[in-house]
Formats: sequence, structure tokens, C-alpha cells
Amino acid sequence: MSIRIKFFLAFSLLTSIPLLVLLFGVVERMEVEITQRTEAELQTTLDKMAGEVELILNSQKAIANGLARVPAVRNFASSNSLSAYQKNPKLYKKRAEQLEQFFLNYQHSVTSIQALRFLDNNGKTLVKVKEGKPIPAKRFDEKTHRMYIANQSSRPFFREAIQGKQNVVMSNFELGQVVPGADFCPAMVRYSVPIKDELGQVEGVLIVNMWGQRVDSTMEAALGGYPGKAYIVEVSDVADRDGIYLYHKDPSWRFANQVGSQYRFSRELSAEEWAKVRNSTDYGSLFKDDGRMYFYRNVKPYPNKDTRWLIVIEVASDFVLAPIKNMRNSIWMLLVLLLGVSLVVAVWAAFQLAKPVQSLASIITRYADGEHSVRYDANAKDEIGYAGRAFNYLVSCLERAEAERDKAERAVCQSERLAAIGQLAAGIGHEINNPLMNITSLAGLVEDEIKGKNPQAASDMALLQTEVRRCANIVQGILNFARENEPQFKEFDMSELLNETLSLLHHRFETAQIHLVTQVHSPLSMVGDPGMLQQVLVNIILNAIQASPENSNIFISASINNEFVVIEVLDNGKGIDNNNVTKVFDPFFTTKQEGEGTGLGLSVSYGIVKRHGGTINIEKVKPTGVKVSVVLPVKAIISIDTKKELVNEEVIPGTSEENNDTTTSEAVYVK
Repeated sequence: MSIRIKFFLAFSLLTSIPLLVLLFGVVERMEVEITQRTEAELQTTLDKMAGEVELILNSQKAIANGLARVPAVRNFASSNSLSAYQKNPKLYKKRAEQLEQFFLNYQHSVTSIQALRFLDNNGKTLVKVKEGKPIPAKRFDEKTHRMYIANQSSRPFFREAIQGKQNVVMSNFELGQVVPGADFCPAMVRYSVPIKDELGQVEGVLIVNMWGQRVDSTMEAALGGYPGKAYIVEVSDVADRDGIYLYHKDPSWRFANQVGSQYRFSRELSAEEWAKVRNSTDYGSLFKDDGRMYFYRNVKPYPNKDTRWLIVIEVASDFVLAPIKNMRNSIWMLLVLLLGVSLVVAVWAAFQLAKPVQSLASIITRYADGEHSVRYDANAKDEIGYAGRAFNYLVSCLERAEAERDKAERAVCQSERLAAIGQLAAGIGHEINNPLMNITSLAGLVEDEIKGKNPQAASDMALLQTEVRRCANIVQGILNFARENEPQFKEFDMSELLNETLSLLHHRFETAQIHLVTQVHSPLSMVGDPGMLQQVLVNIILNAIQASPENSNIFISASINNEFVVIEVLDNGKGIDNNNVTKVFDPFFTTKQEGEGTGLGLSVSYGIVKRHGGTINIEKVKPTGVKVSVVLPVKAIISIDTKKELVNEEVIPGTSEENNDTTTSEAVYVK
């Protein structure tokens, strides 16, 4: 049986069986009961929603009232007056800090609180914590000579609370705004609690801002799965707030008085209908000619105001009544339609399932046939997508492994080439060195013999000796490259060695008019031969100086990364051709002008770094310049061919005179 037929049978059974049960068992009873039950259920839902909203508001009032009785609040209230502050400013500061810490701790435990603040009798905010962060006082009060955060003396919630007539004053439910013109915060309610002393005198006002999210979540959850809409509408004598949405599923419809929109519940009704709603005191319902049905209930959140909240549920009459009337006639048509849809969906689902599998199989086949650039690029989130991304990961791993293998092969070839060149250079160097010494000696004798008789010839002999010594230096470099002197391992601080090297080359930087920028971590303790490694540093830095133009920068950094000391030298020179990158470590290879270098510096440096178990790498940096990276192990790795440890002149553990011919693939650590 094909996938297409299986999908068709499954969809057909899932759609037809419920419709048949509905047709023969449920429709008859639903037709009688649905109309009466709808209104009863919605009235019950309204009661539940109203009760939950009142419970939320009362609990928030209780929280605010309880906070006003906390010792930290009352202690600060007693010490914030002008006379108390002038008498003991240190006590005021201490209690302000205690109150701020209490606000922070309490807000972390009660996440529904947006902000807590304490205002003095003049409306100055002295302590404030907003969204888990204390707000520092940055303004100076000339009257009290102390710092404050903001002046709220003109705000209605302060003016009403400072009168002390109510225990808790609840503000309008509205969007938060720090200052006029600023962006709005999410909806909130402010509770203002006057703090009174034992004689009933107001010492300050505690303001608690509570997020309106609990009211929103209550409204969203109240309908459950019922296909209706729920609103909270304010009925107020203030024309600006009368009829605005305090809650609407679409946030852009809320608080029209603040955001400047035209969305008001009163605009959805005629003047007579809105007057009917305003005059209601408890329950009510309103049916519009366009099929909208409104069921509402009044809630009084303000005990001393006429302002009311109207909890409204809107449902469509088509949904409530029309399905019952038309269900019997349409259910058979729906069944036939669903069978047709099931067939189409089955064909589509089978195609959608097979297509990605075939595509992935094609990609794998093309890769196996040699098209290594092919990748799975779909963004599917299903199992096929997971398999495709796994294939991409496999290909990436294979390419990484192949690149690492090629790199290792190049390194082996480089080492073998340098070893062969070193042996050849050593033989040539020894053969040339002796004749050069004889030429130097004979030229010196001839110069002494003719110095007073033929000055021009004596000058020529001196020039000959100079050129011979230059040749001798080149030969000595060849011998040093070929000899591979054993490092004298000991523990030292690479940062000190690097700084010492830079001091030695300080004059070269000044002469070349090059600026040095360093970032050297300290200490950089490691084990190695500081003399040899200083030679490496000198070679690299001199190359950077010679390659850099005047008034350019050379950047040098040194740090430790995963048990390796990493030294990087970056210059701003012309860079190096890509074709020459693989040749820079070859003896006698140089890009400098004739007479400026022998081409042995980097070759010798390569051998020294290798004998320390490290790596040296040169790469071109865009747009110009070259970066040389030297990576050395903190604990030097040496081959067993280094028969005896040069530290303390002791035999390295694991070696002996009998195994002098052990291959260099084995290694030990000098600690």
C-alpha cells in the first residue's frame, strides 16, 4: 500500500467519524439547549472575571498597605523630615540605604511590582527602586540641602495621598511614563500610601507601582477556548477617559487617551446604546444589528469615585445561532468536502514527504561522485532537516581533516627540505671556511707589508679583508643553521626576555622612526633556552622594522593560551606574496635588496622554535602587513636525541647511553 493511500485512509477516518457521531447523536439536543446555555455561561464567566479582577486589586492594595507598616519604611519616614535630617544626616543616610535595600529585596521576591519609591511631604522622591535597580539621586534640593530623584508634587496620586484621608489611594489604570513626552511603559496601577506618625501626621508617601500583567492574563485566560472577545472599558465622568479600553487583545486599541488613537468602546455603539450601558449598575447585554452580542458586568475599583470598570464579552450571533440552524443540512456536504480534501492532502503530504528525502539522497550521491561543493541548504525543522544538517557537519569534518592532513604533509616536506639543505650547507660551509681564513691572513700580511709603500694597494687589501669577513659571517650563519646546537633549558619569564629584547632594539625603532605598540601579559613563565629564543625574537622584530615604512606601527603581543606562550608581531609593511609564503623558511631566501640580508634569519629561527617543541607561522594581513606568530609550550618538549638534560647536567628520565639512536618521534617534557 502506497504512502498516498495510507494518508487518505487516515484523514478520511479522522474527519468522517466525528461528523457522523455529531450528526446522529448530538445535533438534536444541541439545537434545544445552545441558546439558553450561551447566555448563562457568559454571565457566569463575567462573574468569575469580575471576582478575579477585584481579588487582584484588593491583594495589591493589601501589599501596598502592608509595606507601609514595615520597620524600614517607618524608620526612614521618621528621619526624612527637615529637622530630623539636619539633626542627624548620618542616620538619614543609613536608613535611606536600608530602605533602598529592602525595596530591592522585596521587588525581587514580588515580581509584579514595577517600582517602589518614598516621597517626602513636598513631593520629592528620596528613595526609588525601579525594575530591580536602584535609581540614584542626582538633583539638589535648595530648601532641605539634600539630594532627591524627582519632583512628583504635581502628580494626582501624590496630591490625593498627602491629604491622608485614605489608607491606600489607587491611581488610574494607565500606561507608565517617566516624564511627559517620553516613551510609554507597559500598563500599571500606582498605589499611594500616606505614612503617618503616632499623632496621625503624614511623614511621607509610599508609592507602589504594580504591573497590569495580572489583569491582562486574567482576561486572556477567562474565556478559555470560547470564541469570543473580552474587554475592560472605563466608565468615567472625565471625558478624556470615558469609554477607553483598559484591556483589549490588540494592544494598539488600549488607552486611547494616552496614545492618541480613536479606539473607544463608546465609538462602537450609538449614543443611545452607550447611555444604556453607562446607566447600568450590575449586569447587562446589548445585541447589535450587525450580529455582535455584548454581555457586560460593572466593577467598582475606586471606593470614593464614580469611575467604574466595565467587563465586556463580545460574541458573534452567527457563531451562537447560525451553526445550529444550518448544521443538519450542511454536515453531509461537509463530509463529502472533507473526503475530497483528505484526498488532496494525502497526495500533497506524500509529495512533501518524498521530495526532501529524494533531494537529500541526490545531494549525497552528487558528493560521492566528486561534487564536493554541494551542501544541504534547506531550513527544514523536521527529521529530514536534521539529517541534512548532519550531512553538512560530516562534510565539514572531512574537509577539516583533509586540510589538517595537507598542512601536516607540508610541514613534513618543509622539515625534510630544511634538513637536506642544512646538511648540504654544512658541507659547503666547512669547505669554504678554511680558504676564507687563509685569504684573510694573507691579505693582512700583505697590508702590513705595503702600508707605507703603496697606500692605494693597502686600502684595497683592507677592503678585501672586509669582504672576506662578510663572507665568513655568511658561512658562520650556514654552520649555525646546520649545527642545531642543543638548547640550554631552564625556567625563565618570557615577558622579561621580550622587554629586554625590545630595549636592545630601542635605537633601531627610533632610527627607523617606527612606533612600537605592545600588549605583553606578565608573568609568562616557561621552560626553554632564553638565549636562543632571544635570537628568534631579534630576527623577527628586525624583519618587521626593515619591512615597515616610516611613521608606521609595529604591534607586539604576548600571552598564555592553553599551556602555550603565544607571541605575535604585526607590521604595516608591503606584505609578502602568496607564492613566497611557503619559501620564507628556506635558507638564503630573502625579499630584501642585495646586501641587506643573507636569508638565514628565519631558517635559524624555525630550527630553534622546532627544537623547543613550538611552531612559527607567517601570514599576510589585509590590507597590508605581515603577522608572525610564535607558539611555544610552557613545558618545553625536547626529543630523546637530546641525550642528557642540560638543566642541572642530569640524564633525562627515560633516556640512557644505550638508546642514543632512539628516533625523534618519542619526546619527554622538561619541567
